[in-house]
Amino acid sequence: ALSLFTCQTPVNRLLRFASSIIPTTTVAVYCQFNSMQLRHVVTLTSASADASSRGFIGNNKVTAIAFSPNNRKLAVCGFDRVVRMYNERGEVQDKFSTKPADRGRKTYSVRSIGFSPDSTKLAVAQSDNIVFVYKIGLDWGEKKSICNKFLQPSSVTSLTWPSNRATELIYGLAEGKVKVGQLRSNKSATLYSTDSFVCALTSCVDGRGICSAHLDTSIYRLLFDQAGAVVHSKFACHKCIPYSLAWGHSLVCSGDDGSIVFYGDDGSIQNVFNASRSVQTIASQSCAELTISAASPGGETIVVGTWNSFIVYSYARSRGVWIDEGARRIDKLYSVTALSWKHDGTCLAVGSLFGAVDLYDACVRRYVYKGKFEFTYSSLSQVIVKRLGTGTRIVLKSIHGCEIVRINIFRDRFISANTRDHRTVTETLLLGDLASYKVSEVPWSNGGNEKFVFDNPACCMVHRAGELALVEYGCNEMLGSVRTDYISGHLLSLQIKEKQSHPNESLFQHAENNTRPVKTIGYLLDAQSINVRDLVTGTCTTFSHDASVDWLELNGCARLLLFRDKRRQLHLVDLRSHVRVIMLDFCTYVQWVPDSDVVVAQNRHKLCVWYNIQTPDQVTVHQIRGNIENIERVDGRTEVIVSETLSTASYLLDEALIQFGTALDACAYTSAVDILECLESSAEAEAMWKRLEEVSLAESNLATTQRCTAALGNVARTRYLRRLLSASNMQCISGPGNVRVCARCALLAGEDKRAEALALSQGHILDAIKMQQELHNFEQAVAIAVERRLPQAQAMRDDHFQYLLDSNQASKAAKLKECEGELTVAIQLYLSAGMPGRARQLLKQHDGRHSTALLERVAVELSTNGLYEHAGELYERMDQLQRAMDYYIKGTAFCKAVELARKTFPSKVVELQEMWGNHLIENNQVEMAINHFIEASASSKAIQAALGSKQWKKAEQLLDMLDSDAAAQYHAELALHYDEIGDAAAAERQYKLAKTPTKAVEMYVRQNRWNHAHRVAVSYMEAPEVHLLCISHAQKLESDGKLSEAEQIYLTVDEPDLAINMYKKERNFDAMIRLVGKYRCELLKETHQYLAQHLESEGHFHDAEHHYCEAGEWLSAVNMYRTSDLWQDAMRVAKLHGGVHASKRVAYAWAIALGGEAGARLLTKQGLIEPAIDYAMESGAFDHALDLAKTACPSKTPEVHLKHALLLEDEERFKEAEIAFIQAHKPREAIDMYIHQQAWSDALEVAKKHESSAAGDIYAAHARSEAAAGNHHHAEELFLLAGKPELALSMYRDASLWKQARLLADRHLPHLVPDVARQIENQHPTSKAEFLEVGRHLEHQEEWDNAVDVYLSAREGYVNSSDLEQIWNAAVVVARNHLSVAKQNAVLNQVAQLLCGIHRHESAAELYRVLGDLEKAINCSVEGKCWATARQLASGSLRHEVAVEEAHAAALRSAEDADGLMEHGDQDAVASVLLERKQWDRLWQLVEQKSIASVHRAVYAAEHIKHLLAKDDFRPILEVMKQRGMPHVSATATVYRRLISRLLGRSCDSEMRDFASWRALVQDFRDCLLGHTSPAMQDAGGHEETASDLHHLVMALHYFSVYLTCIAHQLKDIALKVAVTLLRYTGVIPVDKAFYQAGALAKELGHETLAFILLNHYIDVTEAMEETTPGTVDHSDFCGTCIPFPVDMPDEHYIQSEQDREDIRDWVLAICVDKSVSQQLPSRSQAVGTIYAGLYSSNSPTCIVTGYPVQPWEIVEISNVTANKGDWNHYVRVVKRCPWTNKEQVPSF
Repeated sequence: ALSLFTCQTPVNRLLRFASSIIPTTTVAVYCQFNSMQLRHVVTLTSASADASSRGFIGNNKVTAIAFSPNNRKLAVCGFDRVVRMYNERGEVQDKFSTKPADRGRKTYSVRSIGFSPDSTKLAVAQSDNIVFVYKIGLDWGEKKSICNKFLQPSSVTSLTWPSNRATELIYGLAEGKVKVGQLRSNKSATLYSTDSFVCALTSCVDGRGICSAHLDTSIYRLLFDQAGAVVHSKFACHKCIPYSLAWGHSLVCSGDDGSIVFYGDDGSIQNVFNASRSVQTIASQSCAELTISAASPGGETIVVGTWNSFIVYSYARSRGVWIDEGARRIDKLYSVTALSWKHDGTCLAVGSLFGAVDLYDACVRRYVYKGKFEFTYSSLSQVIVKRLGTGTRIVLKSIHGCEIVRINIFRDRFISANTRDHRTVTETLLLGDLASYKVSEVPWSNGGNEKFVFDNPACCMVHRAGELALVEYGCNEMLGSVRTDYISGHLLSLQIKEKQSHPNESLFQHAENNTRPVKTIGYLLDAQSINVRDLVTGTCTTFSHDASVDWLELNGCARLLLFRDKRRQLHLVDLRSHVRVIMLDFCTYVQWVPDSDVVVAQNRHKLCVWYNIQTPDQVTVHQIRGNIENIERVDGRTEVIVSETLSTASYLLDEALIQFGTALDACAYTSAVDILECLESSAEAEAMWKRLEEVSLAESNLATTQRCTAALGNVARTRYLRRLLSASNMQCISGPGNVRVCARCALLAGEDKRAEALALSQGHILDAIKMQQELHNFEQAVAIAVERRLPQAQAMRDDHFQYLLDSNQASKAAKLKECEGELTVAIQLYLSAGMPGRARQLLKQHDGRHSTALLERVAVELSTNGLYEHAGELYERMDQLQRAMDYYIKGTAFCKAVELARKTFPSKVVELQEMWGNHLIENNQVEMAINHFIEASASSKAIQAALGSKQWKKAEQLLDMLDSDAAAQYHAELALHYDEIGDAAAAERQYKLAKTPTKAVEMYVRQNRWNHAHRVAVSYMEAPEVHLLCISHAQKLESDGKLSEAEQIYLTVDEPDLAINMYKKERNFDAMIRLVGKYRCELLKETHQYLAQHLESEGHFHDAEHHYCEAGEWLSAVNMYRTSDLWQDAMRVAKLHGGVHASKRVAYAWAIALGGEAGARLLTKQGLIEPAIDYAMESGAFDHALDLAKTACPSKTPEVHLKHALLLEDEERFKEAEIAFIQAHKPREAIDMYIHQQAWSDALEVAKKHESSAAGDIYAAHARSEAAAGNHHHAEELFLLAGKPELALSMYRDASLWKQARLLADRHLPHLVPDVARQIENQHPTSKAEFLEVGRHLEHQEEWDNAVDVYLSAREGYVNSSDLEQIWNAAVVVARNHLSVAKQNAVLNQVAQLLCGIHRHESAAELYRVLGDLEKAINCSVEGKCWATARQLASGSLRHEVAVEEAHAAALRSAEDADGLMEHGDQDAVASVLLERKQWDRLWQLVEQKSIASVHRAVYAAEHIKHLLAKDDFRPILEVMKQRGMPHVSATATVYRRLISRLLGRSCDSEMRDFASWRALVQDFRDCLLGHTSPAMQDAGGHEETASDLHHLVMALHYFSVYLTCIAHQLKDIALKVAVTLLRYTGVIPVDKAFYQAGALAKELGHETLAFILLNHYIDVTEAMEETTPGTVDHSDFCGTCIPFPVDMPDEHYIQSEQDREDIRDWVLAICVDKSVSQQLPSRSQAVGTIYAGLYSSNSPTCIVTGYPVQPWEIVEISNVTANKGDWNHYVRVVKRCPWTNKEQVPSF
């Protein structure tokens, strides 16, 4: 019932119902608010049922409730002063009684309780002036004890324990003081004092402060600053006594006035709510005083307790205001006395006046994630994530108070959540680990596109926009961030290890380095660069590699890095010394053994183990037969798991050796020694002893070092260490504390400097000097004495100098004198020691004045010792320049020699440069010699040097300095190089420059790049040779089985048929079909059919099926399978390609093939019996269908009979159909069949035999048939036989036979007689007969006016228009016979108008004539086009006769009735109509018949040409011009321009599509326009300008015709001239077409300058067309020419292929950089006699062939035209016709 009411009933009704059935318990319902949802979970203690009845109110009052911060315990204390402890399931797990302050009677009450932040203590505030602190522990069952008590001078009224003050609790007293109890000192101190009773005390949810409310309505606030100090102040003054306080996002205060006030941080009032309104919304009573309030842990929800209810307020973060979510009313709850929130915000505990304690589940929302986790939003900024399987939970809480907007869980362990604060635009990222219960929150903006990497259990890596952020779980700050795009787990290595202390940490000098926390990441900067960053110190180390890295990993201490590259090489890097070692080649697996520095790797079938990674050359190898899968280290055993072929094997590693490395890292040297002593002698053990010796010696652990040297057999070292150890023991100072011991250890390790520093740091100067002297470091000993200013320092120096001289150490003595500043002595000593170089250095460093003899001596010594360069420097210093030059050359110091020569011997510079180059060549410094040879102008040597040093590009540049013949051999070398490195394009270019293009062909042949080979061969070989070469090579490749290469060659030479035949022979039908589809697509279907038939004949049915289906002949595939008795395959193909219906047909055929029961069984087995029966029925094979049905599916038998009957019915075999219907148990269907055929007797016979109840229906159907035929009487009899007289009555009603209807009703339906009579009275005439009958009835009664009205009321809505005239005539007869003249005229006038309305104009005109209104009669006849009647009426009146004829003619013209106009005799009107209708044949027929004037004929011809021109139909235009004459130029000049422009403006593709017919068409137009009988040429109407324009058009057409003729006859030289001439006609010919044709021909004929200029302008024009900016075209190149500019841009490109236009653009750009091609036109004078002459105007005659100017000595005049004799003869010799008259012609000599 509660569940039902919860879903369908308002809350107040639910509460009333619940209280009625549960009077003594708290109602358990679900209460939902807009933001917070509260659901009653459990009642811990019920209210006392009889407390109120006995009058002891408050004896069971719950005085205090508190949840522990760890959410595991709930403490409840009541009026009995007993604290009960509840577990998470709501069960009482423990309880204890509180203690009074003094022994005696317990008269106190518990005012408040509170847990410590660590949940181990419980504070109890009592009214007997004391606060007890009980130690209860974390776990249940721990012993409880009082650990603190604070006795006070007055009653304790309230208590709070701030969340961040673990050892301080705050409480308020009745005397007005607020005190702090300090647990460590067990003393209390006053925080602040007032003079008013402390009514309430609360702390902020984040523990940063407290607030107290006092009896005088004042509110005080105290804040704890970061330094631990406290600052308090009076915060606000409430308007009544504040009984309750709660501090969330705001401070909430309430009292006995029913108002709830929210204060801001500055004490201002934010919101005020009236609690009475909230309570009255769920109950009719008003609100009592507000007793208690509590804030949720997130501070976003406040609950205020009052009488029988509590009110919930939520903080709207987006708006920054509080919202009243409504009151939660619970009857018989009475006053709420205690409230407490669970610290994760998921539960609210409510205590009441009568002892009830209820728990409410609290959440904003809750949902299940992926069925594994439950998300509970205790607030918008806090979510509890619970694992449903185990019940473990983790709390996600934003410390910034941001709303959690999205949560994801990865790998069922790691959590990520995005948060956002909509007010401050703050965004953060929450990351958590469900295993360690650690949560981190870091600032994060624009979240949503990041990728998370959870490979490290201690840290989450977040990648976004190329940056990898590192967040350590449990830390709210970024650990660091790096830039990388490589986030794979194999390319990232992060090591995090917290600082650990060791038992012997104090014994080691570098303990802090060993125990500091490790936080290091290794990652890739790019594919070949590794960066290792220490995230603690920020230091970075970068390593570059020469190959891509595909795996890397740091060891546990982040001191070593392993990485593997793409070449499978394994590398080890020591991050401290930066030493890199290659450990293994072809490494397929590598990994560190967990928690150690042991490396396991695999090389093919070898398992390699490095127990001591410091010695990579010492490796333990095991033979394995599979691949390593994993390394497992469990229970002191380390095993390598290897996946073999059929099983898995494990290889045990030496755990002792593994533990040695772990002990060494932990500085547990004793354990390391114990481990090594258990090992047998081996190379690995020896390496480990050496490693331990080095480490212990570095830490001055002499005992361990001595044990290591003894194990290694180094007796002398062992004895030395024993003496050293004994000495240290005698001094009672060991290890790092004994400086002398440390110094000796440093000496033992070879660290002299460190030993000296240790001695000097302790002031042992003489010991340090003695130590250096013992080591024979006398210079260092003297240096120490001098530095420390010892008295004997000078004596030691002198003794040491004399010692050096005596011992023949002159160089050291010289060094000593050099340090003392005695340079001359030092130089002499250096010379005597045979060190002239050092002597020269001293001279150079101290550039003072030295004697020439000394310089000369040094120079001689230098030359003697072969130091010629230094000797030359000294000679140059002494101004002996020639000797200096000689020694420079002798010492090959050419740099200085050249520098000196430039200053002194300029003529020798070139020679020296060449010598310098030769010297560099001899010393294999070939690259450096290039520039010197260039400086020496030795081009050949420079090129040889460039080639020798492999500076190929440099050599290619230098080759430009040589002529082609000299450079050929070098080009050949370059070509060979480019050929070797695979740069085929460069090699081809060099082979061409070397004049050996055949080698380029051979190169491409070797590379199987036959497209390029063919291209080069075509350029340099004859076509047959190229074709034969390609075919022969393709056949060779075919014989070698290289079919794809052979195919490529066949296709290159345009022989796809050979490739197809090749694949056919090789039976590679797929490739064959591919080529046929691409190159012989018209034969594709036939090829598929041929292959299918061929494969079918070979028995390859599956392949044959594929080809049949590809050919669209799947039926052939079905028949193939049927023929082969493969019915399953036949059905599959039919179903796949023909659908279910086709598969049914195959199944049916299969069944027929099997026959009888076998076929039926087959169809039944296949589940196709019913489809087969259906198909048989659809096919008309009912006998077979009946057999199948009877055999396998008897239930289908009636259906077969029924469908058979229907078929027989359609075939009009009714008797057979009747039998089938009866067999189908459908006699009614047979009856319906006979009824439909109106075979009434047969129907009655079937009804009598099989369906007697159907007889009535038969009679009724028969009656309806008779009624439809008009046999109403017979129909009535049949209806009566059927027992349905009402149907007979309806029949009479429908037929309006009211008399018969009345008689029938009287006889058989007397109860319907009144209805029939009423219907007869209300009936309105609806037909001609009815109108006439009613009218005649009125006439008989002499109601003439009514009769006329009835006749005139007839309209088309009731009567057909054909009958209306007769009815209205009846009205005319009555009016004329019985009405007055006035009424008679009115009736006739009305009838005439009505007749006009139904288009009976002749009858209306007759009535108007009777009325004597001749005018209306004639107009009515004209309106109705009754012309004979109109003429008859108008006869005798000339005015009316003329009007009638004019109206008739106007009507004919309006209707465009050409035949009528012809009969009427208006020829002009007829021609206009035919012209408007475009009926050209009739128009021209009329023109011929009527001999219409030529002026009109020309107009008609122009209009006909315009009409055809709109269709681009040129051939009919030509026929019109020839047959109908040509329009006059004066009237239709624009027609000629449009015609010729459209004719000459066709695109290249359309012209080339049928070039011959196109050329003939242009020629015919030219001949037509040039014909002497053409009106267009003979009569220009006196318009000179128009005639000139026409001549311009005709000449453009002429030259274009000549151009096409030249192209057709390969007269390209003449065609080029004509194309240049056509540039003058760009107003007629599209500008891009004219420039392209001329430019392309010029390019083809080798006129590169002309081609470049014309095609460059063509490119400009096409770009302007694409950008629709014609004004941007630059015409400056053609200034002074006769080419017209500007001209209109065409709408479409002449060359429509974008690729072709790009090729032209590329050629123009290539020519731009060719200096040999001029980029401007010659001047007019320079152009005379050249190809450029046609671009300029001239006074000379123009050639009729080319359009070029004709010089006097070139003129020939034939057919009244002028031509250039050479061009004329050339043209006529080839074409055999005159270019002007198009008649046969011979050359003129």
